[in-house]
Amino acid sequence: MITKKQGWILGGSITALIIAGGLGWWYYQSTVTENGQAQQFARQYAENFERRDYQKLFKQVDQASLKQNDVSTKSPAEKMTADFKYLGINKVKVSDVKTMHQGAHKYLLQYQADLMTPIGLIKNQHYRVPIEVKNKKATVIYSDSLIIPGLQKSQKLNIFKDGGERGEILDRNGKVLAGNQATKILKIVPRYFINDDGSIDQTKVADVANKYNVSGDEIAKGINEYHDHPDWGYTVKTLTDDDYQGDDENDGASVQTAYERTYPKGAAFGLLLGYTGTATADDVAKNSTLSGNDIVGRAGLEQTLDQRLRGKEAVKYQILNTNGTTDKVLLEQKFEKGEDIKLTVDADLQQTTYDGFAGKPGAAVIQAPKTGELLAVVSSPSFAQDTMAQDYNSLANNQDYPFIERFNKGYAPASTFKQVSAAIGLENGTLNPDEVHHIEGKKWAPYSVTRVNSDVDVNLQTALQHSDNVYFAQEMLKVGRDKFEKALQDKFTFGRDYKLPLNMASPSYSNSGKLENDKQLVDSAYGQGEMSVTPIEMVTMFNFLDNDGSIVMPKLLMDNKKPKVIKDVATSEHVQTILNDELGIVENADGYAHALYNDGFKLAAKTGTAETGNNNQNALVSVHDVQNNKFTGLYIVENSVLNGKDYNPQADVLAKPSVDYLEQNYK
Repeated sequence: MITKKQGWILGGSITALIIAGGLGWWYYQSTVTENGQAQQFARQYAENFERRDYQKLFKQVDQASLKQNDVSTKSPAEKMTADFKYLGINKVKVSDVKTMHQGAHKYLLQYQADLMTPIGLIKNQHYRVPIEVKNKKATVIYSDSLIIPGLQKSQKLNIFKDGGERGEILDRNGKVLAGNQATKILKIVPRYFINDDGSIDQTKVADVANKYNVSGDEIAKGINEYHDHPDWGYTVKTLTDDDYQGDDENDGASVQTAYERTYPKGAAFGLLLGYTGTATADDVAKNSTLSGNDIVGRAGLEQTLDQRLRGKEAVKYQILNTNGTTDKVLLEQKFEKGEDIKLTVDADLQQTTYDGFAGKPGAAVIQAPKTGELLAVVSSPSFAQDTMAQDYNSLANNQDYPFIERFNKGYAPASTFKQVSAAIGLENGTLNPDEVHHIEGKKWAPYSVTRVNSDVDVNLQTALQHSDNVYFAQEMLKVGRDKFEKALQDKFTFGRDYKLPLNMASPSYSNSGKLENDKQLVDSAYGQGEMSVTPIEMVTMFNFLDNDGSIVMPKLLMDNKKPKVIKDVATSEHVQTILNDELGIVENADGYAHALYNDGFKLAAKTGTAETGNNNQNALVSVHDVQNNKFTGLYIVENSVLNGKDYNPQADVLAKPSVDYLEQNYK
């Protein structure tokens, strides 16, 4: 029997057990709820980090930890955004996510992350994120190590770059056309010169200025310009042989190797090679592998071959201490020179051909017909890249526009195109080379076709040698628009991609894409109408005369790739018919290209005069090495007639030095 006292004791014990049990259940429930909240918060944090959504990442952050790390309430997301943008991190991969309970209300999120940068992965970064849960609210305890593991408040991220030698461009014989000259440049890291209050430490500035013989104002300029990016390297000057070139520690300055582009062949190659420049903000935005100090191609082959030519700089992604020295290297890229590229051009031939123009506006393209290799690609006038900056005003005011790539410009091929029309007529079977056309006067009324000669009886030989427009108009009417167009498209490269490392359009014969009427057909027969063909395309489509009736497409790079060949453009018999007729254009004393004649050398040619409007004309000449079959060329001179008066020399006159060089050196 339980006594009253015993009952009281027992009742009290039961009550105590009930109370204790209730408190334990409450603690258990709150812990479970808090743990779940921490787990969910940690999971969302890791997901936001992988998505690079830094606003959500730091939506709930401990205010005391921000003050401790000198970070304002709004800026942790901005700081991580800026730092990751500086490193060029464009992708994040998170793995092995874990959350641990570390005591009352404290948890630790851990995960591995790979950070993709323009030069590769910063791998296996082990992140540790302290989390605190109070009053049903989870917050992140901030430190700079949340950006990069191990990063401390006193340390800074830095990208160090050195070198990046661009590949050389060489001619077919290995002569340097675009090369590099190694120089030493002085860079500063602005943060080293900035005091805690934001002012510039003039003593440090003066030390570097005196050591490297540079203006203190120039150093201050870099500090101010890179105010928003104080860890970036600012280029102060190119050091001379008389300057101190030591790369000392702990002075905020760095001496690095840079490479200046040089162009030893000057203006003869100006428009073909183009030039380089420093990457702009737009360049960097389009290509994450670039930074503001990188050199990129700006025009010509420097631009179209930029990816191959551009070398890899020695790059270090590193953490610096307050002295500007390296505490840790996160990622490193070794120096790698860009690819050297050999062109098919002959530097001496290019120079001779360019000099022959004597600054007159025009272009010349010379080809080795059997291989398609372009031996010279000339545009006149041009510019010398090494002096372009100081010459810019005179170049910009030159009325002959030296920045136009005339070898890439669409022209009316004029009567040089009669070579193509002759082949089309012969292949079609409608043109009989011995048939005589009886033509009276200099104008054929039905289609308003004019001619310069007054021959009454005209066969193919006479029509080629005296460049008779009426004859070819009549012959192409026999062929008809459909067959003429088909031959241009199927055989003579119209509409084709030439696949050269140049920015060029395909040849065209009509703005609408087809011949709209017979008037357009007859005008096209002698290379006028709406025809637009570049000198590169002209020399290519005319090389069927040098390849026994096949067209060999052009190539500009010396490699093992064989050029595409369009076969059966014309029969061997028809080729010989045209070439034999064209020999007289050079050999005959009254030949239209007799200026190119050299005794004992068999050279065929076809001249052309393109009407360009306002009583202006361009002069052209197409040449074929019948002697050795080593070269074929196309020369064009703009404004041979200006406002109805003779102005610039005829094409054969300006081509003479180039053709003489070819006859003497290409045998």
